[in-house]
Amino acid sequence: MRPCRPRWSVGNSGRRDASFLAPPWDIRPRRGGGRGEGRRSMSVDSVETLLQQARARSQKRDLSGAVSCYRQALDVDPDSAEALEGLAMVLFQAGDLPGAVEQFSRLALLQPQEARHYVNLGAVFNRQGQHAQAADALRKAIQRDRRSADAYYNLGIAQRKLNQSSMAISAYKEAVRLNPLMVEAYQNLGNLYSELGNYQLAIMNFQKALDIRPDFEKARVALQRAEDALEKTKAASSPFGRLVSADRLESEDADTAVETQGTPLDRQQVLFLARELRLLTEDYRNLLKGRLEPGIHNLQRVVAESKVSGLSLARAVTDLEEIYELWLQRGRELRQKAAELRDLCRR
Repeated sequence: MRPCRPRWSVGNSGRRDASFLAPPWDIRPRRGGGRGEGRRSMSVDSVETLLQQARARSQKRDLSGAVSCYRQALDVDPDSAEALEGLAMVLFQAGDLPGAVEQFSRLALLQPQEARHYVNLGAVFNRQGQHAQAADALRKAIQRDRRSADAYYNLGIAQRKLNQSSMAISAYKEAVRLNPLMVEAYQNLGNLYSELGNYQLAIMNFQKALDIRPDFEKARVALQRAEDALEKTKAASSPFGRLVSADRLESEDADTAVETQGTPLDRQQVLFLARELRLLTEDYRNLLKGRLEPGIHNLQRVVAESKVSGLSLARAVTDLEEIYELWLQRGRELRQKAAELRDLCRR
């Protein structure tokens, strides 16, 4: 099944930090075989008919009718991934967020290696304001597909709401690296930099969004605000200005004037990077104490059980691997930010 549009957008397109649902590409109902193959073939045919009806009703914005058709298809074939995904999408559009979470969760159990199910879970959790759950789901999505720009974008939203500004910036940057045309990620980066007082980087990202989509009004308004704020910052750093006689201006004086104007902005950048470094350091330490060490203790506990279950052991190992990978990623971000601060101080 191909969706009507290349990207499923969660909610009102004008909403700030709107999450994205991953598109449901190439899903087909499971087909049976062997014993009962004739009866199974009839079931597949009836499921396909119901799915066609559901898609037609969805396109006509008859959401309740689409939900009914998808549920009938699931009554015939409870493991139809296409019916589950279609139902989850329509429930989301109808505003039934808990219902959408339930169906996407079923999909994740049915197809545990499909990253987009975790992307969609994260997007709906974000909309519900459950940002910690969203971040957990989106990390699982990234573990399965490290090239999912939507996963990083939605993770940036969750981390921003969790006041993890440095990690949100890293997630948005990765989103635009993977998808350089994702204007919403540039917009959110600009908003985040503006909140942190780094108006130069905010302006740069708003301008990138407008380069891609010149009619992006939100970016245009935000760009104007950032430029105004930057001008106020410059004026505050030198409230009386400086007069220079044009006929006596020499090159040395010109260089000095430029350096004098640039100093406050360089200091602002240093303070911004130092703050990011502090936040990353705190998160790195919290991951070690709050998640990695408990994960190790949990694995030791499972191994020490007299009747150890293979399933519980595999789950404990997988959980520890996910936490360890996240901890290593934070370490890489910490080193990168420290190198940026060091390079800036050497200029």
